[in-house]
Amino acid sequence: MKRIQSIDLLRGLGVFFVIILHTAFYYFDGIYDVDMDNPSLIITLIGFLLMFAGLFAMLSGASYTLQFLHTKDQKQRIKHMGLSGALMMVIAYLYFIFTGPGIINFDTRSMDESLLVSLIRDGKFQTLTLERLFYVDSLVMIALNIWLLTLLFHLIKKWIYHEKAALYILVGATLFMGLSYIRIPLYNVYLDARDSNNYVLWVLLNYFVSKNNPIFPFFAFALFGVWVGLLINRKDDTHMRKWMIPVALFYIVIGVTGYILAPETMLERAIDPTWYFIMVIQIGLFLAMILGAYYLYDVKKRKLNPVSRFIQRFGVAGLTPFFFEQITSALIFGVITLFFDLKLDIPLAIIFGVIHVTLWGFVLKYWSTKGYKYSLEWGFSQMINRISVSSKLQALEGKDGIH
Repeated sequence: MKRIQSIDLLRGLGVFFVIILHTAFYYFDGIYDVDMDNPSLIITLIGFLLMFAGLFAMLSGASYTLQFLHTKDQKQRIKHMGLSGALMMVIAYLYFIFTGPGIINFDTRSMDESLLVSLIRDGKFQTLTLERLFYVDSLVMIALNIWLLTLLFHLIKKWIYHEKAALYILVGATLFMGLSYIRIPLYNVYLDARDSNNYVLWVLLNYFVSKNNPIFPFFAFALFGVWVGLLINRKDDTHMRKWMIPVALFYIVIGVTGYILAPETMLERAIDPTWYFIMVIQIGLFLAMILGAYYLYDVKKRKLNPVSRFIQRFGVAGLTPFFFEQITSALIFGVITLFFDLKLDIPLAIIFGVIHVTLWGFVLKYWSTKGYKYSLEWGFSQMINRISVSSKLQALEGKDGIH
């Protein structure tokens, strides 16, 4: 199956900005003094952009759907997806335990850092906390979504090709998003279980409602991705626009309206109606982004310029820089501070982030000439390829013309 240029490009754009924002956020010298009740516009914007994990969920849903639709052996494909979810979960936990970003504790003005990052920055390993061990970051979210999509595809494998399958999935995605409002009251239950050391209830609720990217609502984003994948598979861009434009507008309008009207009744708990309607807005926004990128790069066949090609490589082999970006930023910052007493305000922190991601971009440019051999994606794809053909491995090796 030919890879969808727009999916790789948007995924790359997401990874590109996540690396910038992670770097900027954790090296901003005034991070502990940010007024979270009345943040500045730039802090609000950074916070909003850091909530873009749903884009990865939607793109992943679309990608796995297209691969499933084009498989000749559904049973093998389902095994392929199950193993993919398991490998992603292993990578997710290795990432957040050893190399991932810090969890900021504003009350204690401290950072709960991953083991290797704390070793580089502080010269010693931090104690591994339960909060870090159970944190549902974007990689854990993607792994959970892959498993849930595996189950879904197993259940619907006989009628996924039906002409009304897209409509049923759209209804299901909408219902699941509505159901996800339950995360607001359940988040209080989750916090109470955690604070009272009720480990059974804590673990049971963790992957459904905890911070940061749990099943409610992020599986809804994956389901919308399935819907997009079904529309793309029809190869009828007029039909695709007919459906996606009104649905995207509907979610944006409902989300903005709810954001304006909803009382912030649980702001101190971080999960409130305002949070929910931001998620609703993002569904519409991401659908619009996917439609626009697909129309430009896969319907109109616009050629990638050097900048978009630079970014697209993060969509093909971005897991490796994502996995190691906290290590490389800590090493770069540590070397600089050997010679300068460096204090970064927000603009300088963002510039540092841009420099950091640009260096990774040049690494990926060179690595692409070697087929990204020995990258995390390469190892991941080699293992998956033993079960069924990995389109990711073909892209890494340049068989889809991606370099």
